[in-house]
Amino acid sequence: MKKTMKRLLAALIAVLTLTAVLSMSSFAATQKTVKKYKVYTVLGDSVAAGYSHPGYDINHDYNKVEWNLVPGTYPAIVGKATKAKVHQLAHSGYRSTDLRALLCNDYNGDGMSPLRLPSVNNDARHLNVDQLNVLRAAFQQDIRDSDLITVNIGINDSTQPLMITMETLQADLGILGSQMLALLDPFNFVKNTLLNLEKLAVDAQFYAALAQAELNSFRMFSENFDAIIASIHELNPKAKVVVVGLYNASENDTIPSGGIGIPIGDIFGSIYANMNQYMQSGSPYASMGYYTFVDTWGISSHMNDPESPIYRADNHPTLKGHQQIADRIFAVLPAKK
Repeated sequence: MKKTMKRLLAALIAVLTLTAVLSMSSFAATQKTVKKYKVYTVLGDSVAAGYSHPGYDINHDYNKVEWNLVPGTYPAIVGKATKAKVHQLAHSGYRSTDLRALLCNDYNGDGMSPLRLPSVNNDARHLNVDQLNVLRAAFQQDIRDSDLITVNIGINDSTQPLMITMETLQADLGILGSQMLALLDPFNFVKNTLLNLEKLAVDAQFYAALAQAELNSFRMFSENFDAIIASIHELNPKAKVVVVGLYNASENDTIPSGGIGIPIGDIFGSIYANMNQYMQSGSPYASMGYYTFVDTWGISSHMNDPESPIYRADNHPTLKGHQQIADRIFAVLPAKK
């Protein structure tokens, strides 16, 4: 009797396993089998914009709605495979704050938003709200028209505090402008210690302030991310939305400093992991099915791929990395019937 039950149980498990495999294979797509879409809208930053590859417009205009669709990048690969019309709305330098300002009409960003959003006479201290409204209308209409949307945002949120800290080593703090100080209050506590990397590497106060700044940055990101997803869903609840996660291109990097290495890779790695965790399962909209998360950890970038012609000189994905991202996006899309 026990042997019979064991055989029946084993057979049941085998059937269930086969059913799961077949159901997954019937859903998950590849570049050749992916379902066709009509309109694909790309939201994001320089990763999605195709920075560092031929066809990228280095003289980009932040007043312009659509940027170039760079050949070989994941938006171009996904667009071609799905035979969709592509709206390339990813702009280099965008943070979640800036994207939220474009999708939420009652939100105008922060003191740094005029650096990446329309400004008055190219003065980064003053946001051009009229021109911002022009972009808003176009961005939001493209989302309404789309049946496929990818969102790739957050990497500039996480690097901002350390980036600004490093910039202060090369310029007087006052030159950076009061808006940066207002945005990152913790750096007010260390402005007199930003003398050089050697001092920073052993300055506990600096690390404490940096940690606080990164914590504030994560809080802002999670709030902005939820607002972005809610706005997309309100504009177009029927579209397939794919959230593209962050990767750590500088995983093993340190900044030399008087014989002491600042573990920049470890710093960013933990930040990216927290942001990915929030996007994957922490956001209330994840469990509500508003989007599907795609993990990009470990993809090929110019920093980690020795075959790259600019090896260790740029954090952006190689064309191989873009193909890897595209393949992971295909894997969460349905196959054509």
